[in-house]
Amino acid sequence: MISRRRFRTFAIIVAAVFLVGGRLAHAQGNGNAYGHSKSRPGAAAQPSAAGAPELQTAGISTLSFGSWLDDASLIPAGGGTMSVAFSYWRTPSYREVDVPVIDGGVGIARRVQFNFSVPYYHASDPDGTVVRGLGDLYLSTKIQLKDPSSGTRTIGVALTPLVEILTYAPRPDASRVSWAIPANLEYRADRWRMFGSAGYFSRGALFASGAVEVAITDRTSLTGSISRSHSIRRDDFSTALGLAQSRTDVSGALSVALTPTVSAFGAIARTVSRQDANSSTLALTSGIAFVFEAWHRSPI
Repeated sequence: MISRRRFRTFAIIVAAVFLVGGRLAHAQGNGNAYGHSKSRPGAAAQPSAAGAPELQTAGISTLSFGSWLDDASLIPAGGGTMSVAFSYWRTPSYREVDVPVIDGGVGIARRVQFNFSVPYYHASDPDGTVVRGLGDLYLSTKIQLKDPSSGTRTIGVALTPLVEILTYAPRPDASRVSWAIPANLEYRADRWRMFGSAGYFSRGALFASGAVEVAITDRTSLTGSISRSHSIRRDDFSTALGLAQSRTDVSGALSVALTPTVSAFGAIARTVSRQDANSSTLALTSGIAFVFEAWHRSPI
């Protein structure tokens, strides 16, 4: 059952991994405001209700975080997954509800699959201002270099080049489009597996993440994960705001297979490194994920 399930995060946690062993992916630690891009036009840095300054700034760059958690398993060619989720984010500076969060994937060849993820966000500042709209869009292609199920004690390897389209540019002279190249490893045992990713976001962030998934029953699995992000861009404004150069997030998730093609999932996450205005004090995600046949492949 482990190889047939799928998990969005952090930064977020998305369910497809519990269904097909596809990406336990979340783009976490991206700043996580207003669809996960921590700025909006015309806003200025103001003290939050918790006493920490908000990062909703125009024309000023701040520390850029990014993380990605994935495995080396693939959706079978011709197969597809789709999840519809609800997410709640809380930081010292704002509250955000993402609903719906749509995540999908399709196996387009024996060793290649395509994925996308986009939330619709509803965010509120301490002063009562509410903004909403489409959040950051992620488009990725997973390329499997070695199948984790190809033999006993085999480690799977995959690359997941992706494009990130931000809700807002981090500064007026910056592009909303960036890229990342995570490398993924996966090891499978009888009723559990380990997997993780490491790589670079072109916004200026290095990251490493890992997870352990355990099958509690034939229909239920638990997953725990940890991710570490580090901004390689230093700036005086971020220092003045007291923002940490690095960030560590942890999460736990439960998935239950309701039918052979439908699963329900829930997850909880938070930042465990030094708290600042960019930290997640609480992140909750729940939803439903589906497996389907995207097209029928005739036997060769």
